[in-house]
Formats: sequence, C-alpha cells, structure tokens
Amino acid sequence: MRPLAVIGVLAVAVGLLAALDRGIASAISPTSAVVTLIGVLGVVQGVRYANARRDRRRLLTDPGEPERRAPAAVPGSDLDERIARVASPAPGGYRDRRDLRDRVREVAVDAVARDRNCSPEAAATAVDDGTWTDDPVAAAFFDTRSDYPLRVRLSAGVRGRSNYWYGLRAAIDEIERIQGGAA
Repeated sequence: MRPLAVIGVLAVAVGLLAALDRGIASAISPTSAVVTLIGVLGVVQGVRYANARRDRRRLLTDPGEPERRAPAAVPGSDLDERIARVASPAPGGYRDRRDLRDRVREVAVDAVARDRNCSPEAAATAVDDGTWTDDPVAAAFFDTRSDYPLRVRLSAGVRGRSNYWYGLRAAIDEIERIQGGAA
C-alpha cells in the first residue's frame, strides 16, 4: 500500500472516531503544527489531482443521431382526403360522392336511433325523408327529392364550392349536434 493512501485511511479513521466520540475529539489538541500539517496534506492532494487530470486526453461526447419517429397514420385522414376530393365543384366523382353520402348516412342513422331511442329502420326513414333535422341543408343532403335552399345554391355558385360540400358539412354538423358534440 502506498504511504499516502495509508495516511489518508488513518486520517479518515481518526476523523470518524472523533465525530462519533467527543472524548477522542477533545484528546486531539489542534496545535498549529497539526493544523498546518492538515493544510499541507490538503494542498499536496489537490496538486496531485490537478496534475493527474492535466495529462488526460479530452474526448467529446457524441450524442449520436436523434431517434426518428416512424410516420404514423392520422385517424380520419383518409376521410378528410376523400371529403376534399368529392367536395370540389369539379364534375364527376359521382361514385365517390355516393359512397361518402352512404357512409355519413349510416352515422346519421345511428345517431338518430340513439337520440330518439327508436329502431334503426325508423331512424333510416327519418333520415331519408328529411325529418331527422330542422336544418334544410342537412335534410337535403340525404333526401334526393328536395333541393338545397336557394341561399346555399347561390353561395356555392359565388364561392366556387359544390352544393354537395354545403350539404355534407351541414349533415356532419347536425350529427355532431345530435350526438352532443356541439355546444
């Protein structure tokens, strides 16, 4: 064992004993020589550690590549894309519009059946004949026998949107209101 290590271990042991037993602490007389010796030992140890660290090679830490998240599908994004595609004023897309109307109709029937506590058949009849809502635009979306109100047709013409878009939006808003989602 190296002499400095032995001195260090003995100093720590004496310090612990002095901390535990006051009698030992009072027996040690802190003369100026003892205090000077402790101070010199502290300075020697500090110089030793400083020299030991001076010769070490410094390395930089490489944090590496940050973890990249895999793209995840957003729920409902396909429906949003489909709505944007079929709601354009461009002609065509009748099959997509019909499919989307059928999908929204199913949701409307379920919402009306739950809201009115009636059978799905009665709810489907209410949705088909437009009695499921007080909103004429939402009613016209599912009822092919009635036209959209004049203000909607004018607004669609001025704004460059389709009547279908207004009807779809009104139907979705009405379904949300029935289900308690709207304030």
